[in-house]
Amino acid sequence: MSTIENPYRIAESTDHAAPRGTPERILRVLGMTQRPLKSGELEMALGLVATEARTACQWLDDNGYIECTVRIGKAAAQRAMTFWSLADKGRLWARDQGALVA
Repeated sequence: MSTIENPYRIAESTDHAAPRGTPERILRVLGMTQRPLKSGELEMALGLVATEARTACQWLDDNGYIECTVRIGKAAAQRAMTFWSLADKGRLWARDQGALVA
């Protein structure tokens, strides 16, 4: 039986996987902005398709680098919006990479 490898788990240490490729780009953008970004804003800023952004954000969320907040508008017709922001681990990573704006 073969295993399916996650393309974002390239570099791995004893306690966590280091972000590479698209997840790294997402962390850098979130580190340079000083507010949470909507999924669509991340996609546009990085030139990603929705599936690619969603997969990378899910990996970052699962590994503790970013946090997801879902906000629902007051009107019943409004849909939920997903916002992404750096978690403590993501802030440390961004600071170490010089990608964190204070």
